Amino acid sequence: EGEFLYENDDEGVWRYCGQTLRVEIIRHSQSKPKLTWFEAEVFSRGDSLWDMIAADPANRWKGNEYPYRIARANRTVLAVTSDYAHLRMQQKKRVGIIIRDGVIASERTLAKNKGTFPNLDTLALYPDGRMEVFWSDELKAAEYLERGATDVLAFGPWLLRDGERNTAGLKKYGTSRAPRLGVGMVTPGHYWVIMIEGRNERSNGAAVSALADLMQEKGCTVGFNLDGGQTCAIVFMGHQLCRIINSYQRNISARRTAEVLGIGVSELVAAESDPF
Repeated sequence: EGEFLYENDDEGVWRYCGQTLRVEIIRHSQSKPKLTWFEAEVFSRGDSLWDMIAADPANRWKGNEYPYRIARANRTVLAVTSDYAHLRMQQKKRVGIIIRDGVIASERTLAKNKGTFPNLDTLALYPDGRMEVFWSDELKAAEYLERGATDVLAFGPWLLRDGERNTAGLKKYGTSRAPRLGVGMVTPGHYWVIMIEGRNERSNGAAVSALADLMQEKGCTVGFNLDGGQTCAIVFMGHQLCRIINSYQRNISARRTAEVLGIGVSELVAAESDPF
């Protein structure tokens, strides 16, 4: 009954358990190569499933807010940044196939394995907790709706499908060392989130393929790369766990965004404002 919360920043362990959601986050580090990363294992059922949470629901693609503030405003247990589609919309670039809450926001995408990064592969989310990944132009927007997807994100490359690696995509995209963020599914209701820090004193970052390696070790059958760099963040109970360093060597929040990918709701989520 009730909820259980454990937070130990010094040891790098965070846990939440409620009636329909269990989250455990472990921070890992190594010296050669210098790397710090977070592994979040998620078990969920019922209403506690992934949802795209807008900073400003009435003006979804223009609302800009820090990820931790979006999480706090919505009492979200675990939140991560997503595909940063609003920036591509504002810049009038090819956005990729974007669906939110069953509504098509964009249908223009790139051809499969075109050189542009992100290559706009897609991650489809379903009401029963399933996740599926596709090549950028594998399905049309209407076909996702026919399959029952409520939300479709576009970034990429996809990492794993049916447990198999995207060998060509991982060789071609995101090969430099940088902060990285990915989400994966073992089975519906059992997920992993991997966030790799970079560009700071404790972590050099990694290639996108490192996400695939870690997710494959965890038994994920599906894996997808989300936006990285200073965009990506992992937020637990309203607190940003990862370290992002600016040019003044200060720890700051990830970039403002229009939305986050979140799971779970709890009144235990931090309600205070700054610091994050």
